[in-house]
Amino acid sequence: MSAAPYRSPWRRRVFVLAVAAARSLLTRAGRSDEPLVRRLVAGNNRRVERHLALHGAATVLLILPRCVRRGCCRIDNGGSLSACLGCDSCDLGELARIADRHRVEALVAFRSHVAFALARERRPDLIIATACEDRLVKALRSVPEIPALLAPLTGMERQCVNASFDPAWFAAQLRLATAAREADHDARAATRA
Repeated sequence: MSAAPYRSPWRRRVFVLAVAAARSLLTRAGRSDEPLVRRLVAGNNRRVERHLALHGAATVLLILPRCVRRGCCRIDNGGSLSACLGCDSCDLGELARIADRHRVEALVAFRSHVAFALARERRPDLIIATACEDRLVKALRSVPEIPALLAPLTGMERQCVNASFDPAWFAAQLRLATAAREADHDARAATRA
């Protein structure tokens, strides 16, 4: 499938400013912006799902924040989950195996600016990522040209330590994203046989 330009409202300055103003108003009123952020992420994910239904994704990149690492992790400085393939100490092992099955790259980014640089460098057709709410908004704002399916972290021991995520959510998003690629691969294999 060919990559078509993704049209995100986050590319429009007026949209970005409106979101920033709404979050600021909520903060000044002593209210949490989490419900707003969750609505923005849900709306983004619906747009990306529609985009995928029309255009598919030949290349997918999974990105997780460093706070999902556990003390036992052997993730290299590049953030690759390849060392996690045989590990069952935490959910990163399960995610590494899911990524391997779908033939996609999965990385732990040690800083958000590193994650954005990786996305710009690799230019995947789709990013699937998890992070805390404020970083999800930053991702939408910082790399709006690349479609991204996003989910908030599911828990955290304390700020930026031992965060948890849902590997099943990643698997479901990968099935959605790679369905067309898998069908194409199976069809080519059948014609060769």
